[in-house]
Amino acid sequence: MRIIIPIIVLTINTSCSLEDSLENTKPEKFINCDFIEEKINYFDLFEGFLTLTLNHAYVPDINQYDSLNNDYFYLKFKNEKLKGTYVITDANVRYKVNKVEPYDSISKNEYPFSVDITNDGACVYLDFQQSEGCECN
Repeated sequence: MRIIIPIIVLTINTSCSLEDSLENTKPEKFINCDFIEEKINYFDLFEGFLTLTLNHAYVPDINQYDSLNNDYFYLKFKNEKLKGTYVITDANVRYKVNKVEPYDSISKNEYPFSVDITNDGACVYLDFQQSEGCECN
């Protein structure tokens, strides 16, 4: 009994000091911003979607029986005026043309845009949650 009480007190003190050290840690250390950097070679705006010619084609992996995996690729532009997240819904692998649609409320409000994004960069994310917390600079 005499040994158990000091162990409990020591455990509580250690856990409290760990919580304090986590509060002082910068949140950037916990953000995972893995993306593929792309260059936009050509783009064309249509009603409700746009086509982008990138260095690669990103074909969505759509399987009707598997709803747990991330099926789509998400895209953000390296442009100060475009802050929304877009989703790549289809692609032509031979010509590296990607069909892109606005995904979140920000992108739906800014589309169609009048900014020339040719030769600008883009960030392609596999996960929407990653794209929410990351900036494409």
